[in-house]
Parts: sequence; C-alpha cells; structure tokens
Amino acid sequence: MRKLLLLLTLGMSICLSQVMAQQITVTGRVVSSEDGIALPGVSVKIKGTTQATGTGNDGRYSIRVNPGQVLVFSFVGMVTQEVRVGSQSTIDVRLQSDATTLKEVAVTAFGREQQTKSLGFSTQNVGAREIGESQQPNLVNALQGKAAGVQITNSGGSPGASSNIIIRGGTSLSGNNQPLFVVDGIPIDNTTPVSQGGLAAGVAPASNRAVDINPEDIASVTVLKGPAAAALYGIRAASGAIVITTKKGSGGSPTISYNTAFSLDNVNKLPELQSRYKQGERGAFSTTAANSWGPEYAATDPIYDNLGDFFKTGFTQSHDISVSGNTDRSTFYASASLFDQGGIVDKTDFVRKSARFNADTKVGKKLTVGASANYIQSSRDYFSQGSANGIMGALFWPRSDNMKEYLDENGNQRVLSATGNDNPYWTIRNKPITSDVNRILAIGNMVYDPFDFLNITYRLGTDYYTDDFQSVRGAGTIVAGEENGAIAKAISTNQVTTSTLLATVKKSFADQFNASFTIGHNIEDFRRNTTTSTGIDFYDPTFPSLNNTPTATRTVSNRIERRRIIGLFGDLNLDWKEIIYLNFRGRNDWSSTLPVSDRSFFYPSVSTSIILTDLLKELGSTAENNFVSFAKLRASWARVGKDAPAHVLATTLGTTTNASTINPRGFITNVNENYGNPDLRPEFTNSIELGADIKFLNNRLGLDVTYYKTNSDDQILSIRTPPSSASFLAYLNGGRIENKGAEVILNFQAITRTDFKWAIDVNYSMNRSKVSNLPGNIDRVELSDAWVDNNAAQGAAFLNGTMYGINGRVWKRNNEGVLLIGDTGYPQVQSTYQLIGDRNPDWLGGITNTFRYKNASLSFLWDFRVGGDIYNGTQNALVRSGLSNKTLDRGSMVFEGIVESTGQPNARSVALTQDYYQTIYANQGYDFVENGSWARLRYATFAYNLPAALLSRTPFKTLQLSLTGRNLVLITDYSGVDPEVSGSGAGVGGTGSFGFDNLGVPATRGFDFGLKLTF
Repeated sequence: MRKLLLLLTLGMSICLSQVMAQQITVTGRVVSSEDGIALPGVSVKIKGTTQATGTGNDGRYSIRVNPGQVLVFSFVGMVTQEVRVGSQSTIDVRLQSDATTLKEVAVTAFGREQQTKSLGFSTQNVGAREIGESQQPNLVNALQGKAAGVQITNSGGSPGASSNIIIRGGTSLSGNNQPLFVVDGIPIDNTTPVSQGGLAAGVAPASNRAVDINPEDIASVTVLKGPAAAALYGIRAASGAIVITTKKGSGGSPTISYNTAFSLDNVNKLPELQSRYKQGERGAFSTTAANSWGPEYAATDPIYDNLGDFFKTGFTQSHDISVSGNTDRSTFYASASLFDQGGIVDKTDFVRKSARFNADTKVGKKLTVGASANYIQSSRDYFSQGSANGIMGALFWPRSDNMKEYLDENGNQRVLSATGNDNPYWTIRNKPITSDVNRILAIGNMVYDPFDFLNITYRLGTDYYTDDFQSVRGAGTIVAGEENGAIAKAISTNQVTTSTLLATVKKSFADQFNASFTIGHNIEDFRRNTTTSTGIDFYDPTFPSLNNTPTATRTVSNRIERRRIIGLFGDLNLDWKEIIYLNFRGRNDWSSTLPVSDRSFFYPSVSTSIILTDLLKELGSTAENNFVSFAKLRASWARVGKDAPAHVLATTLGTTTNASTINPRGFITNVNENYGNPDLRPEFTNSIELGADIKFLNNRLGLDVTYYKTNSDDQILSIRTPPSSASFLAYLNGGRIENKGAEVILNFQAITRTDFKWAIDVNYSMNRSKVSNLPGNIDRVELSDAWVDNNAAQGAAFLNGTMYGINGRVWKRNNEGVLLIGDTGYPQVQSTYQLIGDRNPDWLGGITNTFRYKNASLSFLWDFRVGGDIYNGTQNALVRSGLSNKTLDRGSMVFEGIVESTGQPNARSVALTQDYYQTIYANQGYDFVENGSWARLRYATFAYNLPAALLSRTPFKTLQLSLTGRNLVLITDYSGVDPEVSGSGAGVGGTGSFGFDNLGVPATRGFDFGLKLTF
C-alpha cells in the first residue's frame, strides 16, 4: 500500500511539474486602437477558466497561462478580443471602442457584465475618459449631456452644490424620483437633505452624497434607464440605476499613477440691474433705505457695482495618486486623493479627501475572495441663500451705497434700516454654515465556482457616514429674534447595509441553445439617526456655541428612521445561436414600511433581442450588404414596485401646542408631520420599451432609437389637508402618472485614418409626463419645499396636465381673459393659484466631437435644452427692491380691462409706484415665467500625450498634459443668471425644485490645467 501511495505521489508530482513547466508568464499592454492610450481596468481572462487578472493604470498586465489557451480581453464599452497563446511571452492588444463594435458589454444587475447585443432594453455606458474630460467634481454633473433620457440639473455655483438627476421623467408625485446609485454591486446613499438644523432647503441647499465619490477611482458608469433594466435591484431602482464600476488592481508589477489639476472659476453671468433710480423710499432719497425707490441719479452721483464686486475668482486644486498591481493569484489597487475647491464667494469651499484600497486573491482553484474599503472625508463651508438675508442680498443692496463698508465706527455691522438685511460682507464673516462628513464604503465578496456550469457569488457591503452640520447667525444680525446670535447643530448618522447571494447556472444544448439562470437573495437595511440642537442669545457675542446660550432657549430633538427590504429574485436568459435572446426576470420584495398585509409584492419583466443581420445569414441569405452591417430589434415589458417612506403608517407624536388649525392637538399629534395611514399600498409602474440598434458602413455609423411608455399607479401621495383635520399633510394612495418619450443615439466615426480620427456622438431625448388621475376632488399636488417669492409660486403637478408645473398667483380675469380691475384702477391679485408654466423641456440633446491626431486629442460637448419654463424668482425679488429693469417705468398708465364692480371699461390712470410694484406686480407670478431653452458649450478639453521616445530616459511610462474649459459659451434668452437652476437643491422629491431661480449662487465658467503620469 505504501509503495502504491509512493508511486501515485511520484506520478502526480511528475505531472504537476510538467504542467508547471508548460506554464509561461505572459505580459503585455492593452491600449485604445483610436489613440494608443493605455486602458486601465481591462479584464484579462483565460477562456474556459476562472483565472483572470486586469490591466493597471499604464495598461499593462501579467498572467500565468499554458500554451494553447485563449486569453479574453474585455472592457466596458470596448470590443471583446480573444488571443490564442503560443510560445510568445508578450502579447500587446489594441481594443476598439464601442462606436465601431458589435460586442460592447454593459454592467447590469449586481455587477454582472453582459453583451449589449443580448439586452432587450436600453443602457448607455460612460467611460472613465469621458468622465475625466468633463472635469466635474460631482459625478452626477459628469454625466450631463452624455446619456439620452437623462436630465441633470445643478443647483448653483457654490462649491459642493447638489445636482438632481432624473431618468425618463418622474414616477412619483411626492416621493423620490432619482435613480439608485450602485458601486461595485452595492447600493449606496445619494440622498440630499431637504432641511438641516431647521433651515429650509431653499435657504441652505445641501450636497447630494454622490459628491463624495472620487471620479478618478471610476472605471466606467452604466446608466440603466427603464424598469426592465433595473428591476433586479428592487424597489429603490424604480426610477432607474446608475451602476458604477471602480478601478481594480492589475498590471503585473506595481504601477504608480499621479494626476493633478488646477482650476480657476469666475461668475458666468449676472442679471442686469437698473442704474437710473437710487436708494430711497417712495421717491425720496434716504441714506438708510434698504431699497432703491428713490429719485434719479445725478450726473455726479457714484454708482457702485456691489453685485459684481462681491464675487471673486475661485481657485481649485486636486491631487490623486494610485498604485496598482497583481500576482498570479492576487490583485490590489490603492489610491489617495485631495480635492480642494474654492468658491467665487469668499470663505466658501468644498474639500474632499479620500483613500481607497481593494484586493482579491484566489484560494485554491475554485474560490476567489476580495474586499474593498473607501474612506472619504468631505467638508463644506457655505452661507444661506434664497432670501435677501443670505449672501445673495448683494443683488438688492442699493447701488448708491458702497456695500463693502459693512462696519460702522464702533466695529459693529452697519445696517441700512431696522427692516433691512444683513450685509453680505458681514454675513460671510459671521453667519457660516458648515457640513463635515466622514464616510466609509466597505465591501467583501466571495466567488465560488464548484463546477464549470455553476457560479456562486456572495457580496456584503455597507455605506456608513456621519454628517456634522452647523449653522451660526452671529450676534449683531438683524434677523428678527436672533439679534443676540443663534446656532443650530444637526448630527446625523446614516448606514445602508446590503447582503446579496447569487447562484448562476449556465448550460448549452445541441450547440444551438444557451441558457443561464440566476437565483438571488437580497437584504437591505437602512438606518438614520439625527439629533438637532438649537440655541439663541449668546452670552459672549464672539463665541458661537450651544453652551454659550441660556438653557431656556435651547431645544433638542431626535429623529430615527429605519427601513428593511428583503428580496428574492430570479433571472432566466435564453438564446438561440446568439441570434435570438429572451430574458425573464422576477422579484418579490418584503418592505418594512408597508402594512403587514401589503408588505409582500411581486413584479416581473420580460425582454427580447433579435439580431436581424445574423438571423438573415442563418436563414440562408447570401446577399452582401455593405451598407447595413448590423441590425438589432429589442422589446421589453416590466412592472416594478415602490414602497412608502419610513414610519408613515402611524401618526407621530409632538410636544408643541398647535394653534394654527381648527383642532389644536399639540402634545398628541405632531402637526408639522404627515398624518399616518395604516392602509397604504405599494406603488406600481408598468413600462413598455421598443428599440432598434442599427450600424451602417462597416459599423462606422451607429443609430440607436428607443420608444418607451410608463404608467405609475396607486401613488403614495403626501398632500395638504383641510385645517379641520388638525394637520397640514397626510399620506394616501391614488393617482396615475403617464410618461412617454423617445431617445436617439448616433455614433459616427467620420474619419478613421491611422494618424487622424474624428468621432461624433449625438444623443437626443424627449419625455412627456402627464398626471392622468388624482384621488377624490384633488386637482393638483403641491410641493411645500418649492415655495418661492412670498408664496407667489411653487412647484406642483396638475390633473390632466404636466407633472412639472409652476403653480402661481395671477391677476384676476374673466372667462374671456379680460383683466378685472379694482375700484382703485389697479389689477387685482387672484386669491387662488393656477398653472402658469411647465418646467419640463420639449427635448434635450448633446453633441460630443472628439478629434485625435497622433498623440493629441480635442474633445468638446455642446449641450442643448429646448423648451421648459423657468420661474425667475430672482427677478421677482429685484422688483421688490426696486433694482429690476422691470421697475424703470415709474410713471402712470391706464390698465386695459373692465372694472369688476361696474363691468365698464377701465379709464382710470394710476401711478406705477413702489406700492404697485411690491404689492400688486410682484405678488403675481405669471410675468416672471421665462423660456429656459439653452445651447451651451459644456466643456472643451485638449490633451497631449508625450511620445514614448521622449520618456524613454525618464522614470515615467506615460505623461499627459491637458487644458479644459467649462461652461465656455451659454446661448439663452433667459434673463436670469442661468436657466440650469434648482432653487431648493436636489433633496426635494416629487416634481422637484428644478426650474426655480431662487436667489442661488450664480453658475461659473472655469478653466482647468491637468497633468497625468505613470511610473
């Protein structure tokens, strides 16, 4: 027996030594076929095995392989290429881009890569290079103009400002309409607080948390647009998903990369202010007046540019360093970054520091384990806006007074009047708002391949962060009730933990049919704990602290939110000869935010894809067609659910006596929150999508068209209630939203010469959102968080009308539209609100041109928006202050109309006085609605890669210099700062606050100089 064992051991050793002797180490470099630039993160896999590696930042890889085996090189947005290994030890590969390929891959549900030709729904990839070219610190803004059907709105030019993203219109009238963000298969938090520390969203718009993600760590972004594409992610992906794949370790021996950029930003555009009438009230000059209703300027009177002088040039710097490498069994990637963005207003900035590490290793032949951790520290310093008491009070300061002189002879704030506003220069020194975020993203995963046909993947991840928010109003402010100073602190801890188990079986039959089936289990646990503390009347006016306030003035409140979702899902993929594809998906969720009887709900989807060109060949068509080189049809139907917000089934309790409703039930009911509803049901959205993907002229011209229609039923509405209910708001089910639209994507390789290439990428989309049903007698759903201009206008969705309406005051008219004049000769402001504008654009588009000549490249993006109204709340505020050009006519006129009390035509001449402009003209919103169309040069980037010959005697493997201009050209008829506005930031749900220009920090124009090198 011992001899037998000895012989077996000897034989196995000989066989193993022979196998090891046969194996060779293959190294090489993967570059883009267009410009020869290295491609990091390319997957290099031995076909038929689980052994794989990837390329490093310099595009290099190293892998142990047997001669005769096949290496598969794949990357999102690039053609997959296979190379058989012979006796060579070096294999260099040039990958073609997605614009000229038929084997583009997309990262779909839970990090899986699938060939886009097999998908029956629309997706769109945005690569690391495109993200880098945009030079945007906020990942959301980096997608502007890049993906059809995606509408992105930046909330202003303040560092760290939030951005709102909507895919194919909204599916909820009062809930969240933004897509789910997923990083390496794990959902992360991209929420934006609507209010912090008691400050409304319009006063202190917070950052959206995707701003924490370092764009330099991203390898690719896939936009999953419709319910069919994102269904497996469950409830939170009801509005689509943004799937982010980060860079991985690869490249053989360690490669070090360093990127840096320096930026300058200036105000892009400011509103015009009148310079005829100076400081005063009702025509009389006064040095203490806060408004500009005085007499005309004399020729010798000084006129100060208070608004223009208030802004400065903002300076930004970023530094990123990373190291990447791998061995035969392990890979690793580590990075550290610093992003320091200075604002165009003094003492405003956003600083992000991050460190990231990931690694994976093979344990035996069938098991791979990996982990990643990303620590981010973000801090933001900014000031209140949205009113004359914020920094944008610079808009209203009388131009006959020098706003820079903000202190009196005693060193106190120089105020114009008791009813005026804090001086903006005093504000930036005494009323800071700060937000400090510490965040960690941690992921652990295991991949087990017990058999060739079976893969088991488990992934556990958590997204944990704390947000320490503080707002100070320094002693000396003229804000009523806070003259001796005030402070508010809100400390929030947030955590999303996700556990996902996947088992996938793949099988082929009769060399014609292929099948794969994935069954999965998903648990998501969300927790948020926020403690808010406030205090007023500082003992020591120079020391802003809660401990520096009397105990009697302090308040403390604590809010806890918890939510758990459990999901079970299946995904069946079938295809015949990779020509006809059929996919069935289904998921059942159990949500803790719904009643027990309705917390379990199922939603399915089905999709198909047919490769027409391959089908014709299979059926015997032999006709050569050099014009149409590829044609695909796709179709899908999906149903997806959405649950309720946390803790809305029951009415919460409060401790503040309510005196503002008929039934004051303080100490019992929290009247400032929604009435609970224990009978809520889940929302459901049904979607159909039809599309075609056609390529012409040997794949040089690609055309992708999509039509979709969705119906979102049983809306979970947060609506206003009558005063008799003892509350302001309540939740109920009811209502339907219909979205339908079209998308067109065009890719054209205009010139494909060896040294010179020109590529054009065009995307177009249009969406129509209609509210076709509301419960009871409700004719609109209003948003309290979108009020502007002393309630002259707000965002609202209208029955049988637009979801993105502007609800505003108007002058009284009869059924024929004739003005009803009051007995004094002036128009009258109607007591009820009506639809005065539609913020939804007619269509959106983007055109990206990319030129490459040898080692140089030039890329620029034109971004278009046609239609869509903007409410110019900034102009309304200027009217009230007397600085608007709309107030230049201060004479008299006869308003055309009829006197309501007599029915006779009006013939009375009235004076266009300060009282008229402030109480009649500015209290209606109709005249402040403007067309928000634009054409803008979003960015232009020139980059140059130094030739390898010049670097041969240096330690550098690659070196790139770049120059980028952002927001260089804006063509618009809009009279305000910028039609790309969101008055209350990205946190407002439902119809949102985009399209409201509400005294926000102006948008900027910037220039960036960048340097990238590897060694």
